[in-house]
Amino acid sequence: FTTLLYTIKFELCCKMDETKRPLRIPPEFTMYAEKNDLFSLYERMIEEVVVSQPTDPLEYMINFLHRQNDDVPQIVMIGPPASGKGSIAQLICKESGIKKIDNKEILSVDIEQTKQLKDCMDKNIDIPGDVLGAVVKNRISKKDCVDQGWVLVGYPKTRDQALALQRHGIFAKHIVFMEAPDVVLIERFMGKRIDPQTGEIYHVTFEPPENPEVNRRLATIDNQSEKHIRKQLIHYHRNIEGICDAVKKGSTKTINADQPKTDVHAQVYHFLCQQPRSVAPQCPRVILQGPRGSGKGTQAALLAAKYGLVNVSMVELIKQAIADNSKVGNMMSTYIDKKMMGVTSFKGNLSEVGPLPDNIVLKCLVERLSKLDCASKGWVLRGYPRSRNQAEALSEAGYAPNRVYFLDCPTDTIVERLSLRRTDPVTGIASHLIYNPPPSLEMKRRLRTNPKDAEQAVDEDIVSYESALEELVDYYSNAQTINADQDPHTVFESLESLLVKPLPKQTLRVAI
Repeated sequence: FTTLLYTIKFELCCKMDETKRPLRIPPEFTMYAEKNDLFSLYERMIEEVVVSQPTDPLEYMINFLHRQNDDVPQIVMIGPPASGKGSIAQLICKESGIKKIDNKEILSVDIEQTKQLKDCMDKNIDIPGDVLGAVVKNRISKKDCVDQGWVLVGYPKTRDQALALQRHGIFAKHIVFMEAPDVVLIERFMGKRIDPQTGEIYHVTFEPPENPEVNRRLATIDNQSEKHIRKQLIHYHRNIEGICDAVKKGSTKTINADQPKTDVHAQVYHFLCQQPRSVAPQCPRVILQGPRGSGKGTQAALLAAKYGLVNVSMVELIKQAIADNSKVGNMMSTYIDKKMMGVTSFKGNLSEVGPLPDNIVLKCLVERLSKLDCASKGWVLRGYPRSRNQAEALSEAGYAPNRVYFLDCPTDTIVERLSLRRTDPVTGIASHLIYNPPPSLEMKRRLRTNPKDAEQAVDEDIVSYESALEELVDYYSNAQTINADQDPHTVFESLESLLVKPLPKQTLRVAI
């Protein structure tokens, strides 16, 4: 372990320029750590060591790193009887390979406390918290739960049980509360039937079996009476507040169970795919995609103002490079269509420029992203990439984004936003005939329309953007779409809420 640390230190020093102060960590180091989730891995490892308190922490950490996967689902599903928690958990387990921990699994544990737990179940009294904690801890320590994850169904049922599970080091990553009106729960409970051969649960009204033979052998479940279900509901309502208080610091979600099963399942699955916030350091590298007029510039400015990100516009970079007569600018200027505009007065966007080679455009962009402010503060980029090839080249250059947002806006809205824009040639003030009309009649008379804002030009821009949209969406599989047909600050709130949260998982299934 010590040798490994010295090797890492040596490699780090080799890639640093010791003649410059302050010493800069190469950006590929941070990107490697983010890509392989090293910060979260270290956080989870230390958390487990502190909770488990092993005799030999170093050996425990080595074994932790040898696991096939340490980031597995750990879920608790709580709810009143007949709320559907068992059925939803079964669906989650079936499609994700997670181990379902219910009464049957708990009773299969071969330890001293299991007998006491079974006695409590038979007498229909609350299981002591430490007894439940010991049994559940033993079960989830088995290899199947460690490798694939687990979902504990129906427990804890009291505050004492909730606190005892925590004392035994059982902290679920996601806690789901299923809620429904009592009248609905009673109706569900009274209609339940069980197949004695398979143990499958059905409902005579909502979920009858398709096989007539199975339908004939269905039987009622134990204690199936309205008096029994009402007693259970009273017990649940008496204890749920204490349970919520005990687990309030965890990642919890209350789901309305009075919906079709498919809707409940979809909501639960979406919540389980959300990852908890991490304290790991992160340098935002954001790309905003969208047609001209979707509000990329406005949202980039708001992000830069609030979070200190560097606002990078590909169009502005090209303009600046040409205006400065830089090496890259001179290379690009030979490709500018001089019939549309002169090199020194270039004011158009990339759609108005002659074919610029991707390698030259990328070189211009990399020069900007490699500067210290982008490396230390993060950046928000717009106007690039415009094709899958450009996206791949950007990633290969070492500047892959960790957030990509597509601003979705209807064509009619974009045409309205752009075609009604006007500029006063005297003062340079920009106006919009609907949203920001000129302050005086005199100014209104002298307003002019930029040729690129003509309706035909706008339509051409939209067609150009949509032609590459599918391949960009396909390449950026973790990208998120935002409705940009709203007030700019409403759009920013949606954008901000996604930015501060970790990206959701694509699936709960654990890769082996």
